[in-house]
Amino acid sequence: MKVFKNQSIKGYNGEVIKVRVNPETVEDLNLHKVFWSILNNSPIKSQNDSIQGMRLAQALDKAKDSDTIELEDGTHDWIKPIAEQQTPSLFRLNGHLIYELIKEGFEKPNEPVK
Repeated sequence: MKVFKNQSIKGYNGEVIKVRVNPETVEDLNLHKVFWSILNNSPIKSQNDSIQGMRLAQALDKAKDSDTIELEDGTHDWIKPIAEQQTPSLFRLNGHLIYELIKEGFEKPNEPVK
């Protein structure tokens, strides 16, 4: 089981990354939103992709209002290469930083916004 802190993510400039969720609303980017973005853009080419995608979706639904996101090891292993491919196009300049957070978890210093 891999446990992630669902906290706001700081970009290379040290400020919290913001995302537009609709024309009037801008919110802080947190890991929950990152995982949903990756899942929504992931290729589902095999039965394993479908199963792991469903497990990720269930984990994200469970973690919606939680401070943590818990992923099974197999699901985490499945999402890492997909994240490596997608984060540069989804999150541009901060894509590599976000990929490293998914790959390593939040063991690196990335303080939540208070």
